[in-house]
Amino acid sequence: MRWFLFFLLLMPLACATTSEPAWVEGGLYSTPGEDGSYAVVKILKLDDLGVHVRVYSNRFDAQPSEIDESMLYMAGIDHGPDEQLGMGHLPLSKASFAEWQPHFIQLSTVSEAELEGYRMWEETSGGYF
Repeated sequence: MRWFLFFLLLMPLACATTSEPAWVEGGLYSTPGEDGSYAVVKILKLDDLGVHVRVYSNRFDAQPSEIDESMLYMAGIDHGPDEQLGMGHLPLSKASFAEWQPHFIQLSTVSEAELEGYRMWEETSGGYF
């Protein structure tokens, strides 16, 4: 009987260490860059195999604790020399996204316009990076 009680006490701990990260759709996350700066990504969609993100061009010297979303932008092919490209939709495997070391900043919303790239990916049964 003691072993059974011991097992019941340890079970939640074991489950917590083997479960997937609690990523959320609409979540804004910071990710460290190789140059020591931090980028911001938004999770557009989660599915069984992957995480669909929007990658913003903004870079921060320190890990941001909050974001003014109106300041987030995505630079295109005409970006400046010190400006990072943005991406409207990037499908990543869960393992790949975890390697980005995402840190939750705040919850946002996902508009239908932001899902345009995801919808195209879905129609073509695209893969993951």
